[in-house]
Parts: sequence; C-alpha cells; structure tokens
Amino acid sequence: MTRIFKSILGIALLLPILSGAIRVHAQDIQAAFKLTRAERFEDASAAFKALLQKNLKDGDIYYYYGDNFLQEYYSDTTNNSFKELSDSAKVLFSRGTEVDPANPLNYVGLGQIALMLRDMSKAQQNFSKTMSLLPSKANKAIVMAPEKQATVYIKLANAYIKAGINDTAIVFGSLKTAEKLDSKNYDLYIVKGDAYIFMLNDGSKAILNYNIAQTLNPKSPFAKLRVGQLWMRARNYKDALTYYQEVVKIDSTFAPAYRELGYLLSRANRNDEAEQNYKKFLRLSGGNTTARIQYVNTLIELKNYTEAINQLNEILKSDTSNNDLNRALAYSYYETGQYDKGVVYSKKFFSRVKPDKIRATDYAYLGRLLAKTKQDSLAHGNLVKAFLMDTSRSELLSEAAMSMIRLKKYDKAIEDFNLKISLKKAVPNDYYNLGKVYYNTKSWGKADTTLMYYSTLMPEHIQGYLWRAYALVNIDSTAKLGLAKPVYEAIIEKAKTDTVKNAKELMVAYLYLAYYNLVQFKDTKDQQFKLKSIEYCNKVLAIQSPDPGNTEKAKAYLKDMEPKIKRKE
Repeated sequence: MTRIFKSILGIALLLPILSGAIRVHAQDIQAAFKLTRAERFEDASAAFKALLQKNLKDGDIYYYYGDNFLQEYYSDTTNNSFKELSDSAKVLFSRGTEVDPANPLNYVGLGQIALMLRDMSKAQQNFSKTMSLLPSKANKAIVMAPEKQATVYIKLANAYIKAGINDTAIVFGSLKTAEKLDSKNYDLYIVKGDAYIFMLNDGSKAILNYNIAQTLNPKSPFAKLRVGQLWMRARNYKDALTYYQEVVKIDSTFAPAYRELGYLLSRANRNDEAEQNYKKFLRLSGGNTTARIQYVNTLIELKNYTEAINQLNEILKSDTSNNDLNRALAYSYYETGQYDKGVVYSKKFFSRVKPDKIRATDYAYLGRLLAKTKQDSLAHGNLVKAFLMDTSRSELLSEAAMSMIRLKKYDKAIEDFNLKISLKKAVPNDYYNLGKVYYNTKSWGKADTTLMYYSTLMPEHIQGYLWRAYALVNIDSTAKLGLAKPVYEAIIEKAKTDTVKNAKELMVAYLYLAYYNLVQFKDTKDQQFKLKSIEYCNKVLAIQSPDPGNTEKAKAYLKDMEPKIKRKE
C-alpha cells in the first residue's frame, strides 16, 4: 500500500469521529485548487487534508482533493505513475460519494478514471448517476444553485477531454448547458478552449475562449498560459514567449510559466536561461518530486548530466519508489563516463521494471554500459534487443558487431554487419570494419571487394586502401601478379598530402613496391625493375620509423640485388 494511499485512508477512517463538522466555504476549496493549478501538488494535498479535518462530510473537498492527484499525473504522464495517482484519487472520490451522496461531483471523478482506463461501461454508469443528482424535469425536488450545476457540467466535459475521448456531442453539449446556467464561469471558457484545440484542432476558437476567460478573471495567469501553450504547439515560438512573459507579469509566483519558459528557451538553444527558469519552476512548485523529475528531464535534454545526477540523488533521499530515477541515473552516468555506476543503476532499473515499460533506449544504454565495462558478450545481446524493439536505430547493429569483434567472434560480427547492409542502413564505416573482419577471417577476396567499395565511398581515407592492399598481398603472396601495386600507388598519392603524419603508410607502400620490382627484376632481368626497387628501398630507409623490421627488409632487398662475386679458387 503506497504512502499516499495510507494517508488518505487514515483520514477517511476519522469519519465517525468528526461527522458533525460544518461545511467549509467554497473560497477555501478554491484557494487549495489554486495550488493545484500552480502545480504545487504537495502543498495542495496538505491544504485539502486540513480542510477535511474541519469537515469530513463536504463532497466538494473530496472531489478537488482527488482531482489534485489526477492533475499531478497529467503534469508529467511519462514519469508519473498513473496507477498510484489514480488509485489515490479513486479512494477520495469513492469516500466523497459515501459521505455526501447527493453531490454529483465525485461521480464525475470516478467516471473520469473509468474513461482513462477505457472502461466505457463503468464511466457511463457513473455519469448516469451524476445526471440523476442534477435538477431536471424528472428531478424537480432537487435544489441546486445554477453555478454548482454549471461546475458539474464543466467537469463532465473536462473528463472526456483529459481522457482523450473525442465525443464532441457530450463535451460541447455539456458546455452549452453550463453556459446557460452560468455564463460568467471562468473555467467554462478554459475547458471550452481546450475542447476546441484538443478535439477539433481549432486554434482560433480556442484562443477566443481563452481570451474570454482572461477578461472574466484578469488576475489569473492560467488563461494566458493556455494561449502560450497553444502558440508553442503551433511552433510559433515568438508569440509563445510573449504570452509566457505576460503570465509572469500577472503572477510571478506561478510555477508552470517558468517550466514552459524553460522548455521554450531550450528549443532556442538558450540553455543557461532555460536552466534558470527551470530552477525557478522547481523552487516555486515547492520542490515536489514531480517538479524535480521534470527538471531532471530538462537537464538531460540540455545535456547537463552532472546536475541531473545531483538532482536525482537528492530525489532518491526521500523517494526510492520511482524506478524511472534509476533509468535516468543509468543514462546520466553513461554520458558522464561513470560506466560502473551506470551499470549498477541500469541493472537496478531492469530488476524492477515491468516488461511493457521497457524502451529500446533502455536496452541500448545497458548494452553500451556493458561494452564500456568490457562485458561485450552481454553488451551484444542488449544492443540487439534494442534494435529489434526499434529497427530505425540501425547504428545499434554496428555497436553490437564491434562487441563481437572485440571478442574475436567474427562470424557473429559479419552477421550483424550484413543484416545492416541488407536493410540498406549501412554507413561507410560499416564496410570498413566488415572488410577488416573478413581480413581477420582470411576471407581475402571478400575483404578486397568490401574495402574496394568502401574506398569509393571514402576515397580520402588511407586506411581503407591499406587494409585492401593487405588482403591483396595475401591473395598474391609472391607479388608476381602485382595485384596490390595500384592500391599501394594510390596510398602514396594520398599520403603525400602529409608525409609526416602518413610516414608509416608511406613506408609500407614503398616497401611493397620495392619487393614487387625486385620480384619482377629476378623474373625478367630487366634493369628498369632493379632501378625502381633500389629507388623504393632508399625511400624506405629515408623515413625515420620506430619499426626496424621494415628498414631491415629494405636493406635485405638491396643486398639481394648486389652483383654476386665469385670467389677465387
């Protein structure tokens, strides 16, 4: 049982003791709800809890308290636990129906959770109960202020919008009824704007309604925030920035505005400003776990992994239940080169995660961490899993192949490279590495053709020519055919651009050409071949090389060409 759940249940069990408390004034509830809108979810929970202690029979408190948990979920659906937060909300909505059975709001809350779970039958059951508690021709005995009725219809419409159920008849029908009952309701036009943008993709009508809301309550920052978010959605960053700045002018303590500013500024690569705004968001939102995680996500997006690690470790001091923290730490430790720590947190993440929550990136990071810690066999398996989950990430096949190369499991590396080639995803470096693998397996012909193709893709890369030449030397080990000759000549031409940097490649090429001409001289006795061999031997000797073997070979070739003097008897 979660900490939140137990806390709520404890309050609910106090009902028999405090059943005689008086109904709390609506303004107190709205003050607490304002904290929800400002994404100060923990502060809002504390405020609602205090209100319940004054009156445990006010259904409105239960509804808004429960809605606080749903709003927390919606603030970051990627990292927040739907089950934990919706379960907490459901406890409150259910208690609300028990202690205040004539209040329709909590049935709206229960219906919303059912919609989110796509349990349409249960949702309809709760919404039917909602309607039965509202004044109508069939329910003439029910007395309820028009403003309260309007609120119920607005919340009903909002439930469908938030759950992503595109039933325009119910949503706009409910909003139309609400407008007849209370045309000055601020939230009516917020929800109506949301309906137009999220259900009909009509930005113009959405802005029209947000502006009406702003006129009705000019001191509230929420409507302007919505307009800014709309412009952000339309990628009109200039107007979005203008509106976010106006939000801050209206209420400099409104935390969500700083989060949105941080996100916008990060898109514009104004990273320092983005981080400053996220820090304000974190401070103003009360430093709750949800806000901290959103801040961490931004830090990772801004590639500030060191600060992300600091924040994650702070969160873990008070909350170890969120497995996404382990995921984020694994990613961040990899990016900061702390591979051993990264492996620990990646494995911790996998030990707790449900299979349906695993992403391709999770396997990819674990594979890379294992590769960096010389666990290449395990690395290969995870990199391939990542690719199979997301076949657009073909670079993972290259990384998997490199793990097999380090283990000298060349057949498996060849398999990975050829799969990537068959998918038409190969990059030039794949052909280079595959060519070298073929060389290591003594598949000289395949090495030759693969590296020849590589050199057409990367004609300035000397190493591609060099490895092809090595393969050809093995095919023509006597040098009689001179198969490697044109390749070594190409190497010399490429290497001349920087003879110091390319001294090793030049020496190898000169040495081969010296040997090739020596062989031709011996076969033909043609002095031109002898002169060429001597020329190349001298070029080898002119290069300062740390490898004395090449120098000794050149000297041996020269000695081999010296005239043989017969000894006198």
